[in-house]
Amino acid sequence: MVLNALLPKPLPADALVVGQLLTDPLHPERDSFYPDKAHAEVDDLNDFHIQFRYKDLFSVDAEGRFMTNYGARFDLGRMYRQPNLLTVQAEQMIQRTSQRPSKAFQAVCNDPEARTWMVEQIKAGQPLYIVLGVTELKNATFKRAKLHDAGASNRINETPLEKDAKVPKPLRGRSESTLGGLGIEPSISGVFGMDIRRVTARVTTPEEPHELGDLGYRWYYYDVPGSNKEQLIVGLGEQLKANDLRLMLDLTEEDVQGNLDAISKLSLDALSATASPMLKPSSPALRGRSPSPHPAMLRS
Repeated sequence: MVLNALLPKPLPADALVVGQLLTDPLHPERDSFYPDKAHAEVDDLNDFHIQFRYKDLFSVDAEGRFMTNYGARFDLGRMYRQPNLLTVQAEQMIQRTSQRPSKAFQAVCNDPEARTWMVEQIKAGQPLYIVLGVTELKNATFKRAKLHDAGASNRINETPLEKDAKVPKPLRGRSESTLGGLGIEPSISGVFGMDIRRVTARVTTPEEPHELGDLGYRWYYYDVPGSNKEQLIVGLGEQLKANDLRLMLDLTEEDVQGNLDAISKLSLDALSATASPMLKPSSPALRGRSPSPHPAMLRS
């Protein structure tokens, strides 16, 4: 079972590593930093768990984002009313988690280059996060799942996913998918779970008191190069939950692209229609208005 928080969509396995700093947990390609100097220390703190022939049951929300994973031996009461369920089977599940998250975080912060990167993000007004665990599935396949006997038992009926299924984009089999996808390849591989934690960092002075929102963070303090008065304070927050990550996934970009594709198709259809020999230049379809009513309809 995925112990790290389930991601709303799978991410490429080569884009995430324990100890990595991010500005957006669901878009590691946008801006991130991995401290090479802390690699050995962070890696020594990692715990590895490998499971072959991994099975799970995922629920998906109305927008096509993963919500919850119930495990192979699911509790019927937890998912009885979930309308959108997927069975998951993977050749292998690999989970990497830090046994001592605070120590791993401190090792990252001790790297001067990491602190420089964080200060740059502070000035840019960017949020900060750190990866302290990843769950990777190898060659995972997905099928539509429905409870057998209307939920009277734990048996499940499986069927292939529909072409227009509301599921994360990499599962739809689109040609631009970097994770494979149903319809192109029989399975996909990627990161499906993550221990991601919010990082709070500020440049302050030693005399400046902490804020009320600083409660619940583990704090570390560093001198700012070239300044005798300022200090960099860095705090490690709690692990984000699956629902937190799901709400962070912005589907706007994908929806906009889908609308653009639809508009493009309509434009091509319109061009095809205007080229039709059945239409004359004076046809209403070319004038952009509806045809006039029949004269008989105008008589009183």
